[in-house]
Amino acid sequence: MSDSWVRDRMQAGDFPRPGETAEQYVEAFVNFRLGKAGDNADGLNLEDERARLAKEQADAKAMDNAERRRELASLPDMVAAGAGVIVMIVAQLQQVGSRVSKGDVKLRARIDTEINNVLTDLSMARIEEARGGGFDDDEPDDDGGN
Repeated sequence: MSDSWVRDRMQAGDFPRPGETAEQYVEAFVNFRLGKAGDNADGLNLEDERARLAKEQADAKAMDNAERRRELASLPDMVAAGAGVIVMIVAQLQQVGSRVSKGDVKLRARIDTEINNVLTDLSMARIEEARGGGFDDDEPDDDGGN
C-alpha cells in the first residue's frame, strides 16, 4: 500500500482519519478488503467467499457420506486391492509352465521364460513409470529416482 492509496481511502471514507487507534485502522482495512472492495480487482467478495466455503464443506460431507456407504474408496485401499489381485495372478501364471509342459523340460523352460518376460513388462516398476512416479508420493525415494 502506498501513502497516496491510503490517503485516497481516507478521503473516500474507507479508512479513519489520522489520530484513531490501530484497532480502528485494522478493522477498517479488513472491512474494506472483505466488503466495500467487492468490485475492486484486488479486494475479496465476502459473499463469493462464503458461497465457495459452503460448497467446499458440502462437497467434503458428500464425499464422507459416499465413503461410509462404500460408494467411494480411498486411493490406498484401491492400490492395496489392485496389488492383491496382481499377486494372485502372478502366482497362477507361474504355474502355467508346469501344467502345460507335462514333464517336457525344454517346453516348460520356454513357457516359464515367456511368462517371466511378460510379467517383467507388467511389473509395478513399469506401472509406476507410466504413472509418473510411485504409488506413495509422500515418501521420498532413496535413490533420487523412481
